[in-house]
Amino acid sequence: MECSSRSSNFPSDLEYQTGFGNHFSSEAIVGALPQGQNSPLICPFGLYAEQISGTSFTSPRKLNQRSWLYRIKPSVTHEPFRPRMPRHEKLVSEFNQSNSSATPTQLRWKPVEIPETPTDFIDGLYTICGAGSSYLRHGFAIHM
Repeated sequence: MECSSRSSNFPSDLEYQTGFGNHFSSEAIVGALPQGQNSPLICPFGLYAEQISGTSFTSPRKLNQRSWLYRIKPSVTHEPFRPRMPRHEKLVSEFNQSNSSATPTQLRWKPVEIPETPTDFIDGLYTICGAGSSYLRHGFAIHM
């Protein structure tokens, strides 16, 4: 029995789904999907690669349900981190030489000034003392 490489009435312009289990893929612009990889360092057209998983962490690998998305903008964005500064600047989180001062002769504190306007709990806190850095998670601070 002789086997031919291609049947004469078989279309030559067919495209097949990729991967084991034949994952479906579509693209809005030809060439937008990376070829031969899921999460490239640099995506075509400057897109962001994101994977969405619909399977729990403990499921067997063969049951994974996931989708790779290549987006113009990431699905999660946020503003740059800015520490919350109370309105009164009585809280301190860094205890280095640039923003700390110590007076060795101080033996007691004056009574706390009572604010003239109503103050919530957070804005009523103030720092008594501390050492180290809260940003480095090394040290401590005592607030009242």
